[in-house]
Amino acid sequence: MNYYAHYDEKKGLVQYLNEHLHNVTEMAEKAVTPTLHFQDINSQEIVEIIQNIALFHDLGKYTDFFQEYLIKGIDSDLKNHAHISACFLYWLILDQISPRLEKGDRFAWAFLAYLSVRFHHGSLSLKNLFSNEEMWERLKSQAENIKKKAENIYKDLALEERLDFRQFIEYFSVDRLKNDQRFFQYMPEYLMHGRLRNAQWYFVLLYLFSVLIDADKLDAARIQRGDRQIVEPDKVLTYLHTKHGAIDETELIQRRNRARSSMLASIDSLSKEQVKRNYFYTVTAPTGIGKTLSALQAALRLQKRIQEEEGYTPRLITAIPFINIIEQTKSDYDGVFGDEAKLITHHRFTDFTAYQQRSSEEKSLDQTMLEVESWEADVILTTFVQLFQSLLTGENRSLKKVNKLAGSIVILDEIQSIPDQFMPLIGALLRKVAYHYGTRFILMTATQPKILELGDLLLGSVENNPIELLPDHEKYFKGLERTKFVPLLEEGYNNEQFFSLLLDLWDQKESVLIVLNTIKRSIDIYNLLREKQDSGELSSDIELYYLSTNIVPKQRKEVIERVKSRLKKGVPLVMVSTQTIEAGVDLDFDIGFRDLAPLESLIQTAGRINREGKKGKHKPLYIVQIESDHKWIYSLHQLDRTKRLLRNYGEIKEAEYRGLVEIYYQELMQAGVSDESRLLWEKGVVGLDFDVLKKFQLIENVGQVVDVYDEMPNDTQSTLLLDAYEELKREEWEPHALTQVFSQEVISEYGNSPSYFERRSLLRILLSKMSSYMLQIRITRAKTNQPISFQARNGCEAPFYWIPPDQLSDYYHRETGYIDEGGGAYLW
Repeated sequence: MNYYAHYDEKKGLVQYLNEHLHNVTEMAEKAVTPTLHFQDINSQEIVEIIQNIALFHDLGKYTDFFQEYLIKGIDSDLKNHAHISACFLYWLILDQISPRLEKGDRFAWAFLAYLSVRFHHGSLSLKNLFSNEEMWERLKSQAENIKKKAENIYKDLALEERLDFRQFIEYFSVDRLKNDQRFFQYMPEYLMHGRLRNAQWYFVLLYLFSVLIDADKLDAARIQRGDRQIVEPDKVLTYLHTKHGAIDETELIQRRNRARSSMLASIDSLSKEQVKRNYFYTVTAPTGIGKTLSALQAALRLQKRIQEEEGYTPRLITAIPFINIIEQTKSDYDGVFGDEAKLITHHRFTDFTAYQQRSSEEKSLDQTMLEVESWEADVILTTFVQLFQSLLTGENRSLKKVNKLAGSIVILDEIQSIPDQFMPLIGALLRKVAYHYGTRFILMTATQPKILELGDLLLGSVENNPIELLPDHEKYFKGLERTKFVPLLEEGYNNEQFFSLLLDLWDQKESVLIVLNTIKRSIDIYNLLREKQDSGELSSDIELYYLSTNIVPKQRKEVIERVKSRLKKGVPLVMVSTQTIEAGVDLDFDIGFRDLAPLESLIQTAGRINREGKKGKHKPLYIVQIESDHKWIYSLHQLDRTKRLLRNYGEIKEAEYRGLVEIYYQELMQAGVSDESRLLWEKGVVGLDFDVLKKFQLIENVGQVVDVYDEMPNDTQSTLLLDAYEELKREEWEPHALTQVFSQEVISEYGNSPSYFERRSLLRILLSKMSSYMLQIRITRAKTNQPISFQARNGCEAPFYWIPPDQLSDYYHRETGYIDEGGGAYLW
């Protein structure tokens, strides 16, 4: 008799169950790196546990209940297969695990393997697992059904050499589990609060779960894992020569070359033992030194050394704080890797169709999306949100990529962007991921925050300091004369007073950046400048621009490109912005004004001024306090530290920024571990409470937000996307707009009647495209000038509001974005 894992007669998709289970086993085994480290258990023993998890994770699909559901569509609660598979696996692991382990640890490993299989189609949880009597009755029925054909299953899986048939039957003993309260049903209490409580178990569970669901989904999608490709470090130099051509070696270029050579020399000078045992590296260098490509070249050199010393090839992962930095980094990475290594970029706006079109292999859109979300590549470029939210969650979709961190080299760019309150948490997380998974981290920033030291403070331990790859970095800072801080914090300014200050300090011939703390203030200042220009108080030759998340992403890109072009031509202009501009926006102004913010934000803003040092020496960033806007977004502790530091100076030159930062982080260390970090670590991570981890939000939403789609006049793409959305939501399948968005070839893959899951996949990709026209608005603002329900367009329901093209002026200003009639303060 044939048993099926996947069966779709209409699409001609058939996969036998034994084939699927053996494929997943092979794929999961291949994923395991030799870098894993857990107490009293070696790498081979971990491999054996993972083999068993993979081989038996779908054992419950052998029941008649599941097979009849799959082939005949006969539905019942007994079709669910994961839990009975987990019950079998628990006894198997407990029977085969190393006797060297303490008794409690043996039961813990078996239980975590059980959880990995039980929830492999859902999300992780250790709460309310055994309170349902009906659950036990279902498990007994499924176990009895399997026992009746146990001999056929045993042969179908070719288990003769793996375990005895008598044992195979005994592992289906559901009654033993039901009656085992001491070591089974009480295990969540032991792990979360009792004598087995240990941070190690969190990382064990995440890894086992991730390896399983990743291999399971990839095999179900018929995706094969290839061998890791390695690119020579010199490819970075080749790309730089191609990019810049034969140019004169300016002082800046010479500094970059020296820095790059120094970093490579640091990697080459590592002893074999350091290569094997050191997991943290830092690159401390100012903006403009070419950190992105220098760190990449150093990572490639480290990759080769690890390959030589440890016999495996690490994956390269680069995480960046903000999406708006990714495109430039991706362009550089594409230039370095070309077709020699597989590069994917993963963030919430990833255009999966672009990867499908670029791939040399024939793959469906679903396969492409799964590869990207699983980080199935040699090189991954992603965001802090994707990385850290995936490590602090129990959600299935996020966790499938976590196993890819094991043994990898991870570059963390602009690590100081982590909010202060989460630095101890992230520092502790990095320490544990490095220790348990063997992940190497390169922390890259101009101002190294004490993130690892804060993590050690939370862990109550003192670990080795990272190796600095640019040991002579101080000389790169001492010679900097591009900018200076000029604190003007003796009084608070209203809008008119700020305009007067602006005219006093600016000759109207230079370009000016003004960064405010709230959207409302930024719009007010921008409108005031318009009024002053109309009245003649501001020269009509000055070009005015506005940038914030109050305008749709597509428009933001257009503004940035326009301003970049005008700045290169030396046109006098003013850009009014929020902190949207602080990181990753490659614009170069003459002078700047910044509303009071934490020190790191001030340094980021200074990075948009005189970036290449061609505008003279010590161009000013004036730091002012505009009324009390800062209290809406920053904690008082952050601002108090910054104000105390700044008030000691009349001005602070760029070479002095680092000393200021050192004092700032020393004070942060003295303040101790934040309540937020301690709660998330102690209860969420160590306590295995995935509900608590839901409180972690790297990018905080202040207040409830709603999505608003701007269907812009004279923009056919914005209309086409909405038409496609409506088509996807209708019961009947008539894909006209969809074929224009995705192409006829892509849509034809889904046949004449796509399933719910296929429509859901298309919807996720469509929403990523729609994001270019989408705003996130605080709900209090939407109430004062409420946009139209999307249902009013053509009767299609949607979880977002809609601005019709013929009513744009009622809701959206062409320069400053969404209109809030309420006038309240709002952020970002």
